Amino acid sequence: MIYVYYDYDSDRIAASAKIDKYLDNLPPEYKEGEFVNLKIAQKTDLGYKAIINDLHWGMIYNNEIFTDIKLGMAVTGYIKKIREDEKIDLSLQRAGHEKIYDLSDIILMKLRDNKGVLNISDKSPAEEIYTEFGVSKKNFKKAVGNLYKKRLIKISDNMIEYIG
Repeated sequence: MIYVYYDYDSDRIAASAKIDKYLDNLPPEYKEGEFVNLKIAQKTDLGYKAIINDLHWGMIYNNEIFTDIKLGMAVTGYIKKIREDEKIDLSLQRAGHEKIYDLSDIILMKLRDNKGVLNISDKSPAEEIYTEFGVSKKNFKKAVGNLYKKRLIKISDNMIEYIG
């Protein structure tokens, strides 16, 4: 990664690999849950450092990543938390119940597209759930539970059926 800028002293376009000095110069004014643009910049032991809206550093922790990401990749994400030291935790998925409701809608659409039946359930392997929906098994189970409580689906060991 490099930072490209116009150098007024030399009257030319310049670049620097020292991007730290161009980031975090303003206090972060994000809200938790806010949608942001990210550029994946560095791999660390904890996860990936990402540049938020070309202004700040943020961290996506390994246990929050459920898809393949690569250095240099541009992705969308969400502000998870702004800590007291102004460091920013990020997520690639919406937080809390908003995420579950979005996933519930996706499950319902897939059920409609497949004549009311999906050959996947809350007992399916995590890898299969991720391949089909791009989410963790935990979030899938929450969304399925939400649909079940609304009496829209019937769950068996190997499938979900629309009954709503």
